[in-house]
Amino acid sequence: MARILAVRGSNVQLAADGLADRGYGIHLGTNTLRHFPRTPFGTIRKGMRFGLVAVLCDGWAGAYGSSGRRWRRMRDDFGIVGYERGFEDTFGWGSGWHLHWHTMWVTREILDAETQAAFRDALAGAWADAVEAAGGYSVSETCDRDGCHCLGKGHGFDLRPLNAKDDEPGTAGKQARYLYKDGDKSKGGVAKIGLELAGQNFKAGRGEDRMGPLELGDAAAAELERLKAAGPFVEKYREREFGVFGVRKHYRTQNLNKLIKALGIEQDTRNDAEITDDTEGLTAIAVIPANTWYRHIARRQGRRLDLIKVAETYGLPGVRRLVESWGLVWGKDVLDPPTPLAPADMDAEQLALQEEKELPAAVTAYREARRVANEVRADDVAASLDRFRNPSKEIRTTASLREPFKPEPITTTIEPPPPGAASTECRRCGGKLAPVLQPYGQHAGDCLRKDPELAA
Repeated sequence: MARILAVRGSNVQLAADGLADRGYGIHLGTNTLRHFPRTPFGTIRKGMRFGLVAVLCDGWAGAYGSSGRRWRRMRDDFGIVGYERGFEDTFGWGSGWHLHWHTMWVTREILDAETQAAFRDALAGAWADAVEAAGGYSVSETCDRDGCHCLGKGHGFDLRPLNAKDDEPGTAGKQARYLYKDGDKSKGGVAKIGLELAGQNFKAGRGEDRMGPLELGDAAAAELERLKAAGPFVEKYREREFGVFGVRKHYRTQNLNKLIKALGIEQDTRNDAEITDDTEGLTAIAVIPANTWYRHIARRQGRRLDLIKVAETYGLPGVRRLVESWGLVWGKDVLDPPTPLAPADMDAEQLALQEEKELPAAVTAYREARRVANEVRADDVAASLDRFRNPSKEIRTTASLREPFKPEPITTTIEPPPPGAASTECRRCGGKLAPVLQPYGQHAGDCLRKDPELAA
C-alpha cells in the first residue's frame, strides 16, 4: 500500500507542477456529506445500493457527469480540462462515518479572484442539488462561525486555488501531493495535495474521536485479541470493508490524462501489481501446476507453510525431498524451474530471437491454430452480421442441393500380412477374429484386450 500511494502521490505532484508551469490553473476541491452517528456506511453493490457511499457516488455522477447539461456549461464557462479524484473516509463514535471526495481540478488558465469565486459557487451548487437528488441530507451551504475558512459558504464543498501567476515553480505540486495522505498530516497545517488523493487508507482523523481505516483496523484487531470475540470496533471495520467494495478510490479523467501525455509530463505508468512486484532478483525453485497446488498442497493443513520454510532454508533439494515425501512425483506433479532469462545486456531484438528459439514447437503450433481459428471466427461473425443486416441478400451456397452427393473414393494401401500370421484367434488377447482379420491373426491396432468374450 505504501509503495502504491507513493507512486500515485509522485504522479499527481509531477502532473500539478508540469501543468502549473505551462499556465494551467490547479485547484483543490473537497466534496462532503452531512452525516450522523446512526447513518450507515452503505454499499454500491448491485441490488443493495444504500447509505452514505451510495449518495457520495451518485451525487458525484449527478453533479459532474459528462452527459449532464449543467456540467457541460460549467466546463465551457470556466475552461475545465479535467480532474483527478480520490476517495477518503474516517469514523468516529461521536460523528459516525465521514465520507468525502478530494479533487484536483485543472482549468485552461489561472483564474482571477472573481472567476475563482464563481467557479467555486458553480461546483458547490451542482453538488448540493445532486446530493439531494441522490437521497442524501442537504449539504452545508452556510456557516455563522466567526473567522471560519469557508467565509460563510458552508462546509459541503470547498475549493482553493493552488497556484497563482506569482507563485514559485513547484508550489502547486507540493500542495497537490496532499491528494495522497500518508497518515502524517499535521493537524491545523496545509499538507500536500498528492497525499490527499491516494492516502484514503493511511489517513488519521483530525479529531481525537476520528479514525482512519488503518486506525480502525488496529482497534478492531486489538479488540479481537482482548475479547476473543467481535465487538463494536470489529463490527464497524466489517461494515466499512463491505461498503468500500467497488468504490473507485482514485480516478483521473481521460482528457486530463491525454493532456499530461501530450505535454510530455513524466509519469510512472506501472500498475499496482507491477509496483508491488517483489520477484525481481529472486531465483525460481520449482513450478507447481494449479491442479497439484489445490489438490495436494493448498487444501492440506500445514503444507503451504512447510513448503515456504523448506524453500527458504534448503532451496531446491529440500523442496524436492519434501514434495516426494507427500507422494508426489517430481517432473510430473511438480516441474523443474524454468530456464534462466537472457542476460541483462541483450537488446530487445536478441531477447525476442532467443525466446522464439526456446519456445516449444507445441506452443507455437497451438498459438498458430488459435490465430487461424480467431480469423475464421471473425469472418463467420462478419458474415452472420451481414446476413442479419441484409436479410434479402442472396446467399450463395458452395454445395448443390439438386445434385446427389458423390463422395470421392478413398484409396488406402493395405500392407500384406506377415508370413505365418493367419489365425482364427487374436495372438494378443485370444479373442475370435472376423474373417477379414484372420490373415493378420490380430485385432486392428496394438491389441491390449484382456477379456476374450468381450473381444469376440
